Amino acid sequence: MRRPTRFVAAAVVLLMSGCSTTVTGTPTAVGPGNGSTEFDKLLQECVAVPDDKIAESVQAEAVNQYFFGAVCMWTGTGPAGIVDVTFAWFENNGLGRERTLSEKLDYQVEPVVVAGTSAFLSRRPGDPYSCGITAAYSGTVSSWVQYRGGNVDPCAGATRLAELTLQRNQ
Repeated sequence: MRRPTRFVAAAVVLLMSGCSTTVTGTPTAVGPGNGSTEFDKLLQECVAVPDDKIAESVQAEAVNQYFFGAVCMWTGTGPAGIVDVTFAWFENNGLGRERTLSEKLDYQVEPVVVAGTSAFLSRRPGDPYSCGITAAYSGTVSSWVQYRGGNVDPCAGATRLAELTLQRNQ
């Protein structure tokens, strides 16, 4: 059975008219001074603490950055073997939200103050070789240290990294 050509043409016109929109107003450029946010430090969070200071903080001979983006990651080796370091800055986040998420994951959470700033340490259950610290700073900053062996306190390294990050950015 063939459909009449007029029916098909009418359907196409109705379909196309439903997809059109008229926008009124005057276009304005987006940029500084026009209500936009300028992210002048975008992707610079990975260099907030130099690699040699990261290595020193986690007792590694050197570290190698292998991921650069919204989350920064390094790996290194030292007396405790391989160590992984992660840093994240979430500019629109709250310390309470991060703490709640850690608690939901059954992490052991301990409130602390680092470089004069409210923070908390978190440890995974049953994992004495990893520790993270999250501090309030224009959102939140987090450092996570995980040793793959050895008898080094990962919270000491994570805390030192948080101190260096906050001191450098104040």
